[in-house]
Amino acid sequence: MFRRRWSGLPADPIFQPNFKELGYFINEIDEIRLIENPDYYFKYFISKNERWNERQRFAFNRATSKEIHARLDARGFTTTRLPLNTPLSDPHVPIRTSPNLATATRVVLLFGESCQPLGILAQRVIGGKGGIARGSVLNFITALHDQQQCSATDPTSPAVVLTNTGELWWWPEGGRGLTHVERHFIPMSSAVSLGRFHNAKANEIPGHRSVAEHLRAVFDLVLAGGAEGLGVKKEAKLDIIALGDTADEVQTYLDDDEVWKKVGGRLSSLSMLGSFYDREAKSDGFKKFLEERARAYIIHHMPLGVPVAGPNGNPGTTGFTKYGCPVFSAGAAQHVETMLIEALPSVLKFIQEVAMEGESFKNPVFEIFGDQNDAEPQSSWWGTPDGDGEGEDKGPKPAAGAGESEGGGDAVEASGDRVDGTVKEKTAVRVDKEVVETSEEASQLGGTDAQLDTGVDHSKEPVQDEDGLLPADGGPDTGRHDGKTDGPLSNTDQNAQEMKDLVGEIKALRTD
Repeated sequence: MFRRRWSGLPADPIFQPNFKELGYFINEIDEIRLIENPDYYFKYFISKNERWNERQRFAFNRATSKEIHARLDARGFTTTRLPLNTPLSDPHVPIRTSPNLATATRVVLLFGESCQPLGILAQRVIGGKGGIARGSVLNFITALHDQQQCSATDPTSPAVVLTNTGELWWWPEGGRGLTHVERHFIPMSSAVSLGRFHNAKANEIPGHRSVAEHLRAVFDLVLAGGAEGLGVKKEAKLDIIALGDTADEVQTYLDDDEVWKKVGGRLSSLSMLGSFYDREAKSDGFKKFLEERARAYIIHHMPLGVPVAGPNGNPGTTGFTKYGCPVFSAGAAQHVETMLIEALPSVLKFIQEVAMEGESFKNPVFEIFGDQNDAEPQSSWWGTPDGDGEGEDKGPKPAAGAGESEGGGDAVEASGDRVDGTVKEKTAVRVDKEVVETSEEASQLGGTDAQLDTGVDHSKEPVQDEDGLLPADGGPDTGRHDGKTDGPLSNTDQNAQEMKDLVGEIKALRTD
């Protein structure tokens, strides 16, 4: 009978949380590159054994955290252990605060995702294109310090509180908190151990067992002020920026009448990125605040800052948009963790506008125009009967009443041109009778979420032919679609004519 001893199991790999020992360096543009090949970023797959890859990643992430916190220390940021006055060796969760916290008349609270360590926005950016400052809170803090002021009467920069909604699992051996993802990559007794069981007594932090408990504790300390709290002025206004699942927890916390009585008078603005809070607000005060002084950002194909929906949502766009506040596109972001990175200019512009206007600020009334028709465009290139309209791609017609949405939603109207298989989107957002136009090319889209009417009569504009030339007389395209060729043809008409000729040739061959 064979017996395997514990000592015979393969040892867990050990990697030092140091860039140089891991084989990396920080180049002149603040990106982490391989020493042996500076053209490459972080390399995850160093082995066919996944445990080796995970352990290396754990050490690499720790090295990036050390670098970020060293830079925060250089900016004068202090570390506060929660619960307050907890010894360093006992379970605690650290948060970082700016040096002007006690004197600022405006404080920005940043609630990150629950899967990210303190100070981290996107590991994919830190370890790849973009670098450390861009993928962390460093660029965010720099922008706040350099571009923001507390109010119209206070030119000083606002204070910052970096909350820690991620590192809530206490690691006794390491003496620090970990995220629920990181805890699976800590050293084990062997490389083939199944993992670490959760021990409530050893791994939970009192008063911070969950994201909800942590943000409640942070709000209590901020509102308390003085020595009993974080030292924030009791008259200081609060701007909240929340990401991902934490944004849902923030809304759940604020959507309570008792909480709103304490917090509502202090809040200046609320910015939510990547949230999915689909419940109707119960607190009337919070509901009104959402409509007037809050904004949500979602992943959308439209450019950064383009309104996608109003407080009642936009039934003409794909996905959930009924957030109770105006909804905007996060621009180039494709993941929740990169939303604040991409949408930072728009978010900072919003909270600065609120701060400068003070109590008089209210969100403008946005009239959103989107494509409410879900039908696929129908091409008339094949089998079109001879006669008027030959070769014309009619496409779907706007449904009756397309300018009115159900349930009190925003007005929706369809508009857009299809030229040679490419949709040219026209976007117009009417804000207080002003029209802001943007334009974007989207290849081979059967329908768009926000094809908007610009109010411009494009039929009167000169139309180029396929060689890029204007009509011979220099005037506008006649726009004739009766099959006659006495004027220049659009690309669509030319393609239709070519297809018609091809079908005729095929029929002739079959007849022969």
